[in-house]
Amino acid sequence: MEEINEKEFKQAIESNHLVVVDFFATWCMPCRKMFSILEHVEKQHSDVRFYKVDIDENEEIAKELKIFSIPTVVAFKNGEIVNTSVGLKSVNEINDFINSCK
Repeated sequence: MEEINEKEFKQAIESNHLVVVDFFATWCMPCRKMFSILEHVEKQHSDVRFYKVDIDENEEIAKELKIFSIPTVVAFKNGEIVNTSVGLKSVNEINDFINSCK
């Protein structure tokens, strides 16, 4: 899962593919667990692009998208938000989340 910054964010979400972005902070323990789960799930969805954004280093994106709790996973299609998931989720819950966005 590639980490992107504010400059790369807009281009990354403008894809025709489903794009899943994990908003996290390095000090957040649930975020670390979510990262492992998303890495596992990423292998099951070759048609989905996965990225992560550190909210401490990219505050403007977090403000713009009203990310108040982490981990937050946001699904985008053609630059638009399709769905949002807040909090630590299981592999099955993330798979269901992704499948519901396709």
